[in-house]
Amino acid sequence: MEKQIVLVVDYGTSNVRVNAVDTENGSIVCSASKKYLIHSPRKGYAEISVDELWSFSEECMTRVVEEIKGTAEPCAIAFSFFGDNLIPVDRNGNALNDCILCTDIRGAEEAEYICNMIPEKEQIEIIGDSYMLYKFGTKVLWVKRHLKEFSEKIAGYDSQQQYVFRKLGLRAVNDYTMAARKQLCCLQPQRWSDRFMDVLEITPESLGEIIGTGDIVGSIRTYGSVSFDREIPVIAGGHDCDVALIGMGIIDEKQPLVGDITGTFDHVGYLAEGHVNLKQEKPEFPLVSYNGPISRTTVCLGAFPTAGATLEWFMREIEGGTSAANYDSYWNAIQFNGQGSVMVIPTLDNDRGVIEGIGVNTKKADIFKAVIEALTFENRRLVENCSAVKRGNIECIRIGGGAANSSEWMQLRADISGMPIERMENIQISSLGSAALAAVAVGVYPDLETAVAQMVHVGDRFIPDTEVREKYELKYQKYIEKQNSVYGKEQER
Repeated sequence: MEKQIVLVVDYGTSNVRVNAVDTENGSIVCSASKKYLIHSPRKGYAEISVDELWSFSEECMTRVVEEIKGTAEPCAIAFSFFGDNLIPVDRNGNALNDCILCTDIRGAEEAEYICNMIPEKEQIEIIGDSYMLYKFGTKVLWVKRHLKEFSEKIAGYDSQQQYVFRKLGLRAVNDYTMAARKQLCCLQPQRWSDRFMDVLEITPESLGEIIGTGDIVGSIRTYGSVSFDREIPVIAGGHDCDVALIGMGIIDEKQPLVGDITGTFDHVGYLAEGHVNLKQEKPEFPLVSYNGPISRTTVCLGAFPTAGATLEWFMREIEGGTSAANYDSYWNAIQFNGQGSVMVIPTLDNDRGVIEGIGVNTKKADIFKAVIEALTFENRRLVENCSAVKRGNIECIRIGGGAANSSEWMQLRADISGMPIERMENIQISSLGSAALAAVAVGVYPDLETAVAQMVHVGDRFIPDTEVREKYELKYQKYIEKQNSVYGKEQER
């Protein structure tokens, strides 16, 4: 009998991946990925080619479907998307510009305009956050003001979720989570904000319909040039961080758990019950909250934005190579024992990073070790912030994503946090979460709780080493003191 699988297309910040996920146990039957480039047409701009977004996913789908032929039967196609991106489209759904990323700097004047028109307190009340140049709405306003050659042609402001659905001939919908990542959606009820629509001078229709993350958008017989033997249901899927929480089995706030989603950003969070607005309720903690992937839930999340970028910078600029062999040479050369004089402050955004404590005997491996320690210190702060606002205790941290490949790093996280670390058996947690939602949508399982129980499994458990933990506690306090001396008290908050 053929395996029943969900084909999940995972659009990450650096590459697209197609995973064939077994609905019986959540394992990945086969996988294909391809890295796309971030283009910078001007200094500070950050875009991904829409042609690459689509064609690379088509190429990966071709490879996976060919590999599973005769051994596995797809019951659904689902998606995971990186958030906060914009593709302006015309009435026919054709892209008028490449995909503009959240890290793109254009929009400073537009952000100032929005903030002048809508006071911060009102913004937080509506969307649960306040505006800065990286937000979706600033890019919408920038496009309206600066892409004048297309101004009369713009009919929609898509995320890559909507653009992909257009390519598939489906409705250009937003799921709960990707609608929230447009930062124009009311926390309650889940609809586009009239206030923001008026200020941006756009219509709800230009942003698209909002549906459930686990809803079926339609069905397809082809994915670009890839043909299937029958019509396959397509599930909306959602923002990668949010479906990743499901992929770690974190679906109930009563669970004494938080999830750690590693990658270019390091995210730590959980799903809260009902409607939560942390910026209103707990403004002293740097966490965000927005509509969750499950009905009547809220994602509560903290992020360290330069986590993966800091490590990649070290490997690219200091080591001179980013291959697996380059990384392995460092992991094999270091020991995380709480010792060493080198300290790194890894806030590379706006050129604020610091390396100190180096001497004539300092080796590159010492700096690598300090980078990993610093990223782990930042991770602990995210966990502490979640602990301060979450209803119920945190007794364990579950983890997935790229960093989970390193057992040494998992042990270090346990030693620095003082909590057990549970590495998921399938660390492709965004794909797994979307696959679980899809398995429910097409009737493989009666509800999400059952799907998670069958498909989501913990692999390894890392317990803190008391002696090493004590040494790192001292080092962590020195790290916090250094941050305060460099950036002041506000940075710690």
